[in-house]
Parts: sequence; C-alpha cells; structure tokens
Amino acid sequence: PAMDVVPVQRFDLLRTQLYASLRLQFSRGCPFNCEFCDIIEVYGRKPRTKSPAQVLAELDAIYATGFRGPLFFVDDNFIGNRHAVAALLPSIEKWQSAHKNPFDLYTEGSMNLATMPDLPAAMVAAGFTAVFVGIETPSPEALLQTQKTQNLRMPPAEAVATLTRAGLEVFAGFIVGFDADGPEIFALQRDFIAALPVPMAMVGVLTALPGTQL
Repeated sequence: PAMDVVPVQRFDLLRTQLYASLRLQFSRGCPFNCEFCDIIEVYGRKPRTKSPAQVLAELDAIYATGFRGPLFFVDDNFIGNRHAVAALLPSIEKWQSAHKNPFDLYTEGSMNLATMPDLPAAMVAAGFTAVFVGIETPSPEALLQTQKTQNLRMPPAEAVATLTRAGLEVFAGFIVGFDADGPEIFALQRDFIAALPVPMAMVGVLTALPGTQL
C-alpha cells in the first residue's frame, strides 16, 4: 500500500507523560534481499514513503501533546529510499529549529549509510543522534551466503567509525548460526563487538522466520 494515504495518527489520545519515547513512520519496504529477513516479505522490496508534509504534520501533532524528548522513526530501513530521505531531512531540520529542537531523533538503517557521507551529516543536522544497524557478522562468507551484500561495501568496523565520527551513536544487531559459521564464531563475534564503539549489541541465534527465503 502507498504511504501517501496514511492519515496523521491520533497522538492526542495518548497519555504521553507515560512514555519514554514516541514513534512515527516515514517509509515501508527495503530494497535489499537478505535471505533471513521477513520485512521484505511482509512490506516488499520497493520502499514507499510519506511526503515531507505528512511527516511534519505528524511532528506537529506530537508537539501539540506537550511531549518532548526521544522520537523513534520506526522504519525498518530509514534510508531504503535514500533520495526521498535526502529530500525529507532539510524539512525536519527547519521544523526542529523553528520549535527549538524538542525531539531527539533515532532510527534504524542499513550499513551502506556509511558510504553516503552527505546523508549522515543531514541526519545529524535534523536532530538524529543514534542509528541501529544490522552488522550481523564479521564473516564475509556468511554475508555473501545470506545475500546481505550491502554490508560488504565497506568494512564494518570502518562503517561504524564513519557513522560515529559523523555524530551518530551506533547500536547494532548480530547473528550467530549462519551455515558458514563454525564453532569459532562465538569468540570471533565477542572480540569483534568488543573492538567497536557500539554501546549496545543485540546478539541472536539465526531463526528461519515463516515466509522468508531461509
């Protein structure tokens, strides 16, 4: 379904003082083909987005509730449509500035964000302070086998360092149990994660979710 028909949510029905963070959504879908991912099966591989005007209307609605603080863009891949994101971010930057920066923004994105220097800079200017990325594994063989080739465009440690230098705190997900993994993967993952400036690492066992290629 197109995102341009999504109405502004009824944030006024929330008792926002009970929430540590609120959320909104800009897009659905992801252009990649990771075999273990159910998002591309549920939402498709063609990212659809809201217009900047729609996003600003939702920011207005959240602001009107009196809420101030962390705001999560819950997109599974915020940069799935990087051209649409690039068009959106200046509008958010202007809105935040006009309202004295009431929201601390964070989101999730693919690792190739680190290969687009202008985009992290625009995100930081708009008020984003953190991003969650799926690093998954230090094993190139496992990434190739699972078709997560976007993580091979830049060494993961370099990607994390690049995003950190840009001003984004990087949270990350990791997986053990790929077919390419041997018994040594646990020590490799532990040493790899310990060497990264990642304050929170989510490590899980590979799961074959229904409907996925896996």
